[in-house]
Amino acid sequence: MKIWEFHNPYDYDYAGAHRVGGSWQPGEPYERRGPIVIEWEPDSDVVGDFTWPGLGSDLVITDQVARALTDHGIQGFELREVEMFESAKVAKMSRRRLKKPRVRLPYTGPKLWDLWVTAWTHADMERTTITTHQRADGSTDYELSGIPRRESTWDQENGVMHKRMIPRIEGQGLFVPPIDGIFRVYEFPGCILCTDNVKRLIEEHRFTNVSFWEMGDVLNTG
Repeated sequence: MKIWEFHNPYDYDYAGAHRVGGSWQPGEPYERRGPIVIEWEPDSDVVGDFTWPGLGSDLVITDQVARALTDHGIQGFELREVEMFESAKVAKMSRRRLKKPRVRLPYTGPKLWDLWVTAWTHADMERTTITTHQRADGSTDYELSGIPRRESTWDQENGVMHKRMIPRIEGQGLFVPPIDGIFRVYEFPGCILCTDNVKRLIEEHRFTNVSFWEMGDVLNTG
């Protein structure tokens, strides 16, 4: 069974948002001490099924996604409330005065939930292609190899940047003990991961503004 990372597709047809106060607030990602607060960004007023306020470390989903996950018995998460903030400057502006579309308050879009991950596991250090680095403060930093990455090359002749996706190298990447559903890995806490059944469910429902990167494999028992 494959391991997939929920990934931001950077589809600018959908509204972007950032997290008020920034990512990795006190206690996180192991505990959330209050509701997540997001502020909508300009360029679109269309709310996708997935919104990315924390560079992949936080996920906001619509009620449709939440119902699909719960109805199919997907494990490893809780649904928590989402709060929204709008600056005084934006609040004073009429929709006609806004130069770019954006989601406004009071919010009238689909019900949103904070997808809070509750399931954790460790990487299998024997199978995972991993490099460890000791920091000056004594903590350990981990780096995965063989996982997907974006590569950009500059075409000087035509004056354009070419981008391509480098896929996972088979047999490399992240390996974990048996697990199912949505989860995080202690060695890479900033990634929200899932197994094949979750990816398949989301793709079958054609939920928007989400992509998946193949990160590794769940090991078989025995």
